[in-house]
Amino acid sequence: MKNRNIFLAGLICLFLTACSITTIENSSSTKPKATLTNSYFKAIVLNGKNVEVFDREPHIRFQDDGKVFGALGCNNFFGTYKKDKNEIVFQNIASTKMMCHAIKTEDEFSKVLQNTKTYEIKEESLILFDKDKKEIAKFNVVYF
Repeated sequence: MKNRNIFLAGLICLFLTACSITTIENSSSTKPKATLTNSYFKAIVLNGKNVEVFDREPHIRFQDDGKVFGALGCNNFFGTYKKDKNEIVFQNIASTKMMCHAIKTEDEFSKVLQNTKTYEIKEESLILFDKDKKEIAKFNVVYF
């Protein structure tokens, strides 16, 4: 009799658990906020033009030690950056020099690196601005 009551109680618990309503939170509230360093930022807009991917996905990555690197669209680039609050300057930028289909994208990306003066991270996007506070590039973070 005692085993039968335990068995029935177990069945009732199983039934109630199986029939309970589960709510799923909005996935955006569980995403981590993008940070400048140690994030992979995919180029979306460069100098007002949507980015087309030809050879490689144009992207930029920042390290805690002041190094910056990524892909211009075909060629790799690397250098350093200095930041103070929301001001940022790229220095000593160099790149490989392979011939590519994405030469226009590479030229636009290079201009962005030369002209960037400030940045802002809004949710999952990195936005770069020139000296006139004009938006010159937008990147979206990619999580692996």
